[in-house]
Amino acid sequence: MRNRENPLHTDTQRRPSRRAVLAAAGATLSLPFLSPGAAGAAQDEMKAGRFKITALSDGHLTLPTTMIAPQAEAAAREKALAAVGQSGANYRSPLNVTLLESDKEKILLDAGAGTRFMQSAGKLEEALMDKGIEPDQITHVVFTHAHPDHLWGTINDFDEITFPSASFHISEAEWNFWMADDVLTKLDEQRKAFAVGAQRNLKAIRDRLSTFKPGAELVTGLRAIDTSGHTPGHVSFEVGDDKSHVAILGDALTHPVVSFEYPDWQPAMDQEPDKAVATRKRLLDRLAADKHQLIGYHLPEPGLGRVVRKGQGFAFEAAD
Repeated sequence: MRNRENPLHTDTQRRPSRRAVLAAAGATLSLPFLSPGAAGAAQDEMKAGRFKITALSDGHLTLPTTMIAPQAEAAAREKALAAVGQSGANYRSPLNVTLLESDKEKILLDAGAGTRFMQSAGKLEEALMDKGIEPDQITHVVFTHAHPDHLWGTINDFDEITFPSASFHISEAEWNFWMADDVLTKLDEQRKAFAVGAQRNLKAIRDRLSTFKPGAELVTGLRAIDTSGHTPGHVSFEVGDDKSHVAILGDALTHPVVSFEYPDWQPAMDQEPDKAVATRKRLLDRLAADKHQLIGYHLPEPGLGRVVRKGQGFAFEAAD
């Protein structure tokens, strides 16, 4: 495994697409409460610095409503969900994967869920090809963290690397957490499968993987920032230059009402809940002051918007 100050590199080797094979196989594993979703497609595009930025859909997750804030009072949680038209036992959580394109690079920020997590997810490869991009044209994959819906798209149904020409990059703290021999002792039963899947995917790319620390500029115009708490090594990214920036947030902010108006609420998937609360508050304050655009992985598709002040707190303002 490499660990360099400027870890990204371009591998121009090309391999045949697996599109036809995957379409014929149609093999998926899903959780029992899920139903299939529509195939993903490319979404909004913008420019920041030297990059064209495209938000792509990897499909969506269907999750129990209580996961949004298990400790919140039920009536308050239901009111927050109703504000964005969500009700019932489950809610739909979009998966917005960000693609950065320059003259020489095609960089994915996260790899999507693949087909082994939920039947309604794993649409990223199709979304890329809808944009005329084959998986072997991706030059770099940089992870926000190693939860299934961000990492498990790294390898396909045949245990082959989905993006065969890419180099891969993850924060040092995230790698150290998931690859530790005793990781299972640090997780509750719900997350033990996450660790097994993380190790399966990370081991598959070990020889082409580099680690980095928050603050690193991975390539010109792509900088990692510390947003740990959701996972121990979770990072977000600043993309652009002095004139224009976009913040790519991963799971630092995950719900268009709860994350913004109730940052003290603790979602079930935050591994370090108190630290995640502090991260949210710091991030909301900064993004509201900077007024930069953001893309949230689980915010309403395509995830693009801004943080605005609302009374003594904050709100999400989706892009037009």
